[in-house]
Amino acid sequence: MYLTSKGERILLGGERRLFKQSLAMMVDHLSVCDGDFGVPTFDQLQLGQRLYALYRASRALLVPDEPPPEITAFLEAAVASVYQHVFDMIIQEIDEPDFVQRPSWRQLVVEAARQSENIDQVPTETSRNKEEWQIIVECLADDVIRDRDFELQLHLDADPDKSRGVKEMMGISEDYYTAVAHDPPDDQLNLFLDALKGLTPCGRGESFEQDDSDLTGDEPF
Repeated sequence: MYLTSKGERILLGGERRLFKQSLAMMVDHLSVCDGDFGVPTFDQLQLGQRLYALYRASRALLVPDEPPPEITAFLEAAVASVYQHVFDMIIQEIDEPDFVQRPSWRQLVVEAARQSENIDQVPTETSRNKEEWQIIVECLADDVIRDRDFELQLHLDADPDKSRGVKEMMGISEDYYTAVAHDPPDDQLNLFLDALKGLTPCGRGESFEQDDSDLTGDEPF
């Protein structure tokens, strides 16, 4: 379970498939190189911290009996990075038609958007309107992320005196920003990569359409 903007829940249906597909690609990317994903609070983390943050957040969002973790800036940023990656893939899909997979990223977003009570108009999966897709993906992210306070972290860190007043005014707990993502030693990185892959269809040896909502809460390591 994860404390989302809609309360404690796990992702299901199209929302779940979209998240898992994006997570799978991110894990593949992180297994060979350490690039950025367009979310500064997440990108500034060390590789091991990124893997840990993705694992804790993703496991909570995908495993029914996983205890909800305390929400922190690095966890919310990890979730946001998964949705930012979705949008990046849509841009690539629009700009490079030969890149389009099946199901396409736009199709996955459409399926997820149809579940959302916050999205009134769902675009057709052939739409090439990038701004429209950005809005839809942000709405899907906001169905999970409680708020975007994590985006303030880098600015607040630059001025500690000002940050205290801002946090008090916005009701942000001190632990939200001060909590540090665990940084596993190098010899454990593959364990986290394998654990993350185990949350995705390919890592579980399943077809993309199979439902894995019966994942257990057993820790893989």
